[in-house]
Amino acid sequence: MRIAAYVAFVLGLAGAIGLIAWHGFATVSRAMEALGAGVLLLPLIYAPHYFGAAFSWSLNFPAGRCPPFAKVLRAIWVGIAVETLMPLGGLAAEVTKARLLIRAGTPPTDAAALAVVDMTVQIVVLIFWAILGFSALIITGPNESLFWPIVIGAGFLALAIGTLLYAQYAGLFGKLAQFGARMLRSERWQGLADNAHHLDRTIRSIYARPLRVAAACAIRCATRGLMAVEIWVAAWLMDHPISPSDAVMFIGIISTLRAAAFVVPGGLGVQEAAYVILGQLVGLAPDIAIALSLASRARELMTGVPALLFWQVLEGRSLRRLMSRRPRPLASELDPA
Repeated sequence: MRIAAYVAFVLGLAGAIGLIAWHGFATVSRAMEALGAGVLLLPLIYAPHYFGAAFSWSLNFPAGRCPPFAKVLRAIWVGIAVETLMPLGGLAAEVTKARLLIRAGTPPTDAAALAVVDMTVQIVVLIFWAILGFSALIITGPNESLFWPIVIGAGFLALAIGTLLYAQYAGLFGKLAQFGARMLRSERWQGLADNAHHLDRTIRSIYARPLRVAAACAIRCATRGLMAVEIWVAAWLMDHPISPSDAVMFIGIISTLRAAAFVVPGGLGVQEAAYVILGQLVGLAPDIAIALSLASRARELMTGVPALLFWQVLEGRSLRRLMSRRPRPLASELDPA
């Protein structure tokens, strides 16, 4: 999988560079220059999304077991950076968030259950914005024949999320671990099965408060709209304004494509190609569309790189503490005589 991610990264980067070269480095550079210092506004526009995501996640913590909000916000900040800048970002982000919760004192089973539920919330949000994006495409695009394919696709997505929720509520992890324990007849697998059943109980206890889960989805759906605001502002600063519906189309469709191309870090190449194709539908020249994509990537770097560096500092401190606890060999063990 690491090799596939590396190959996908190289191909995606080559595709992005190829698109920029095809339309002219100088032309794209001039479009980015039109944005100028306005690029510094984009992280400020996006920042409330971190707080909204952290608050929505904190709603699902078991009663009385939620760590301080700052630590939940820290996990969200680092998790989003992993999701946007690293290969296999979605899965890696949830593992990282669970790891940071455990560091904050959350029991491992609770952390795993919260990561699973939050991943489900994000899938619901992604589907919601995909429907919004493709609906905006129907309004914007010249061909309305996409209506029924999109409706059918939305139906399948709704069925998929329903199946996922049912599987979690029905004890998916415990059943899988129990099956492995029966097949392998190993004490280690039996212990894993016991932990998996505890994980299932924790997940069911979270879903037993459906209003909180629904509120978490609603908050995430609302704050994700800041990405559309970000693109709308960037286009306005470049003197190529787009409508709010167009911004929703960009974010809804491109987020879906990036999630589908999860192996490619940051959807390199996929995002740029989508911006060019969708930009043509709203009258944007390819160089402006690519510049919009690069503007969103600039924001991801400005907010994501510090988060990854902060995460590495935390892990480095943990490694130093672990190394300092290792027992030192006695002098008699060092002396062969």
